[in-house]
Amino acid sequence: MTGPADLASVRAAIDRLDDDVVALLARREELVRAAGRLKADGAAVRAPGRVEQVVARARERATAHGASPEAVERVYRAMIAAFVDLELATAAVADGVVVGPAAPGSAGEVLTLQRAAYVTEAQLYGDPGIPPLTETLEEVAAAVAAGTVLTATVGPRVVGAVRGELAGGVLSVGRLVVAPDRRGRGVGTALLAAVERTPGARRAVLFTGARSAGNLRLYRRAGYREERRERVSAGLELVHLAKDLPG
Repeated sequence: MTGPADLASVRAAIDRLDDDVVALLARREELVRAAGRLKADGAAVRAPGRVEQVVARARERATAHGASPEAVERVYRAMIAAFVDLELATAAVADGVVVGPAAPGSAGEVLTLQRAAYVTEAQLYGDPGIPPLTETLEEVAAAVAAGTVLTATVGPRVVGAVRGELAGGVLSVGRLVVAPDRRGRGVGTALLAAVERTPGARRAVLFTGARSAGNLRLYRRAGYREERRERVSAGLELVHLAKDLPG
């Protein structure tokens, strides 16, 4: 096949193909969200067996079209990871989870959930005095009153929470917590997506400990990129991440 003769033409052809790819991804997202509404839980969404089938089929198609199977596999695994997060968020909504501003009077539930969630972090880093565990009820109530706290609820029960503080277009995200029995079911993903829709937010920033592998996986799948690392103490290194937002 004869291709474009100069770099500008090659780039223009790539741009046209990318337009087609994005249009197809938009259609795929619609189908993924529809699938999420039909699945029972996070395990059904992740479906590792189904993922491997999709990847194997993509490799076969790559070979048939003269493309690198290894390159296509890397692209597909990244794409699947991103769409799994979208599907998990949709599944959480379908599972009766409602995400919205924390209700007045919910500070006690939020603090109880926060302390339960951060105990494992404190154990991981050997520090029982981390701020989420030492924060007072009055401080949480003030955050709720200020409108910076979002909660995920199922009926009257709070099953997750997150905070977002906006300053100069930069949204500082923190205190993302999910009840132990609701983990792996899209609640964290749904909360993160909701706080990122804060009006006026153009960029989101957050941090987590370098040993918190689950947190790092969640944030990276959600589009956050590592910006820097900060050594706080001999046993604690913080990873600072950021993400540009559509707004």
